[in-house]
Parts: sequence; C-alpha cells; structure tokens
Amino acid sequence: MKTRKRKKNSNYVVARENGVFVARCDDLGLVCRGATEQEAIANLEEALALYFENLPGPADG
Repeated sequence: MKTRKRKKNSNYVVARENGVFVARCDDLGLVCRGATEQEAIANLEEALALYFENLPGPADG
C-alpha cells in the first residue's frame, strides 16, 4: 500500500517495507521509518521541520 501526499511543498510517499512503514521525500532525500504509517509520517514531518529550520533565510545572506 502506497500513500502519496504533499507536505510543505514537498511530495512524499509512504509504503510498507519489510514489516515497517517507510516515508520517503525524494525531493529532499529524506527517509523515515515507523511502526505505523502515522509514526513514519510524524517522523518525516519532524525531519522536514529540521530541514527547513536549518536552511538559510533572506537575512542570512
């Protein structure tokens, strides 16, 4: 089962692989796992937040 969704202007896919759920955001090269689909998505959302938090903003040059 694959779920395609969009988060913060990045596409991601969730699939069950080898007994765990894997959420992939190929646009940014992020991959997160979880025991449930919701856990994998929550882990990916956290990774996305950290990714975007660490990007330089306009004031950073």
